[in-house]
Amino acid sequence: ISVFNNLPSKLPLVLKLDGEDVEPSQKTKEICVKGQSSQVVSIGTKALKVGDVNISASLEISNFGDCQADKAANNGFVDRLERPLLVKPEGIPVEKVESDMVCHKDDKAQTITMDKLQLPDQVVEDSARMLTFVSGDV
Repeated sequence: ISVFNNLPSKLPLVLKLDGEDVEPSQKTKEICVKGQSSQVVSIGTKALKVGDVNISASLEISNFGDCQADKAANNGFVDRLERPLLVKPEGIPVEKVESDMVCHKDDKAQTITMDKLQLPDQVVEDSARMLTFVSGDV
């Protein structure tokens, strides 16, 4: 997260990360940005699902420790940004191919039953996919 301070004096900020499907390593972080400068803040975050995940970051001007705003009147101002992130599963895709040949001797309809899909023990939630292809004289 890039934080900018266009004011001539230092700016005490409290960064808060939030999201329904994310788990940040720390929910809040205090940062003191020098006047007329910027700072990049990194907070490790774990996504709890695959797909689009909304994450929001808010910055509040709030005095703490050695970092005090020159004007106390600025305390409490908040800026908030919400962005969707596309979370993709990581790891190695596993493919399982099964083939079956059916030969109809008469014109009677025949039902083909497929085995139940068995997933490995460690699967990224919401990442399982199954594709079925049928070819021939159907």
